[in-house]
Amino acid sequence: MRFEIEKGRTHLMTTSSKYKLWITLPLMGALIIGVSLGTLLAVTQDLPQVESLQTYEPSSITSILDEEGRPVRSFFVERRIPIPIQEVPDNLIKAVIAVEDTRFYRHFGLDIKGILRALWRDITSFRLVEGGGTLTQQLSKVLFLTPEKTLIRKIKEAVLAINIERRYSKDEILSLYLNQIYLGEGAYGVETAARTFFGKHARELTLAECALIAGLPRSPSMYSPINHPERARQRMRVVLERLLVEGYISQGEHDDAAQNGFSLSPAIVPEDPAPYFTEIIRRMIEERLGANLLYRGGIVIESTLNLDLQKAATEAFNTGVGAYEARHPAKADTPSVQAAFVALTPSSGEIKALIGGRDFSSSPYNRVTQARRQPGSAFKPILYSAAIASGLTPTSLLKDEPFEVPIQGLPKYVPVNYSGDYNGPVTLRTALEKSLNAASVDLLLRLGYQPVLEMARNLGIQTRLKPYPSLALGVFDVSLLEMVSAYGAFANRGILVNPRFIRRVLNRQGQVLWEPPLELSDALSPDVAYLTTNLLEGVIKQGTGRRASSLGWPMAGKTGTTDEYKDAWFIGYTPNLAAGAWVGFDQPSSLGRGEAGSVAALPIWMDFMRRVGPGAPSEDFTVPSGIEVVEVDPESGLRAGPLCEQRITEVFLTGTAPEEVCGIHDVSKMENSE
Repeated sequence: MRFEIEKGRTHLMTTSSKYKLWITLPLMGALIIGVSLGTLLAVTQDLPQVESLQTYEPSSITSILDEEGRPVRSFFVERRIPIPIQEVPDNLIKAVIAVEDTRFYRHFGLDIKGILRALWRDITSFRLVEGGGTLTQQLSKVLFLTPEKTLIRKIKEAVLAINIERRYSKDEILSLYLNQIYLGEGAYGVETAARTFFGKHARELTLAECALIAGLPRSPSMYSPINHPERARQRMRVVLERLLVEGYISQGEHDDAAQNGFSLSPAIVPEDPAPYFTEIIRRMIEERLGANLLYRGGIVIESTLNLDLQKAATEAFNTGVGAYEARHPAKADTPSVQAAFVALTPSSGEIKALIGGRDFSSSPYNRVTQARRQPGSAFKPILYSAAIASGLTPTSLLKDEPFEVPIQGLPKYVPVNYSGDYNGPVTLRTALEKSLNAASVDLLLRLGYQPVLEMARNLGIQTRLKPYPSLALGVFDVSLLEMVSAYGAFANRGILVNPRFIRRVLNRQGQVLWEPPLELSDALSPDVAYLTTNLLEGVIKQGTGRRASSLGWPMAGKTGTTDEYKDAWFIGYTPNLAAGAWVGFDQPSSLGRGEAGSVAALPIWMDFMRRVGPGAPSEDFTVPSGIEVVEVDPESGLRAGPLCEQRITEVFLTGTAPEEVCGIHDVSKMENSE
């Protein structure tokens, strides 16, 4: 009885369960479908629009080129050089398809067989382990999604892949993939990988090299041919086998490629030869065009730098600093001596070489543009050009003798010559050639402060100079670039051109984004500029810069030395190249007794000029029409008389040459005859 009851109960329960099941299944199905559709809608409603790929440009390398188109430095977040699909070899395309997505040309973005295989592996391992998917899925993940392995991300990836396939051709998808994918060692895209591993363009790759690159996306670090060459070879053989199985290559091609393999020729990233220069450009572009374009835009910056001149400057710089340290061996816990050098073209203001210090990595402080130091006597040409513009001549007489200058509220100022000796009356030319301090202060007082201050401003000196007698001796801080640019105006017939670092900036299509204008101004007349140059030629021929006369070229320049030998300068120029060198310590202290501009700085300038000698202009400075030449007595500054045994050819602004004939030698001869 009990059995029958239980049997009946079981029958009733079974009948009831079947009835409920028929009701529940449709409800559960509808629920599952509803949840799935809701989930799909929620997941996909915020997906990016694949239409954006039509204007998508992958992040690529920005390059700085020198004036001859040679690479100087690159900026990038992802090191990538995009190329059109036509430049990708067929073997590389086939290899990528064979190993990553054999049904690429036959699916609609999703490979159903591949999905089922991946699902089975995920289920049997109880976690999401199967990645990859189609090339289109990989592309959608790289471009739009995070790399996390979640079901939500996989759904998004699948929807995006289908949308991409509906919107773009297979070749367009391949092109995006081959330029976007990361392949190890900082290389994004197949062109960058070809250059990184083999030192060649992608279009030049062999079959074995194509197989190697095609095998890298699976795990760029694991199969790196640089760090794991044997693993890379094994992976290459796997790809070659896939090519053979898919019928893309013959057995003979397979065997030859597998046997010959590949030979690495890793690209050596050159050290930046002009880090202080390129840092200036980096800041300029970031400020003008933005950091995103600088690091991701693949722009081309055509700079003014000349790598040959930069190399010459670096070698001269190192030699000069080394020579100083040989004279003054560094002691423990003492700062290292610093130096700076810059060269530019006076007619264009273009910077051709620039060294802002000894080591950019340890000190990016740019001593060409940022440091401001006393120029000492290197400032005197500005004073003397103001004198010429005011009507004085190279033969005007100055007082080179001890004297006091009263200054309200301060002790009296007494100018002292470097040598400690005085020469009495001297011509303006002699005073500049010998860099006589007392005579220069006398000249400043004769002119008044205003003409000198105005000349300095006209020549681009931005420091706020003050009307003190010591102005004549360069006691106010200036930058090396300011001074070299000012000297460049003397060489450029009085026209000051603001320093330029960039010629043009182009986008990746070759269109001009920015072309900095040529900024110039009339600083002084061509006649005054030439006369100043002629005086500075005298400094080279028989003055404080006479060591440079051994070079044998037309050149002009001036030394500069500050109190206690804290700063050593030399700035000089030929008709087409101006350059300047500074040597000192960042925290001003003595370079050592005797370390004047002619000893510490001039050798760097000379070494540079000697190294660029074959390219240095040999023509003389152009003489403008407003100049006349007269023979004068160097002692009196008057026209040479018949009894003057010493006479020089002097230049004057037309109408300012002395009319009086020298007679002092006539008197002395008469006295001697008596």
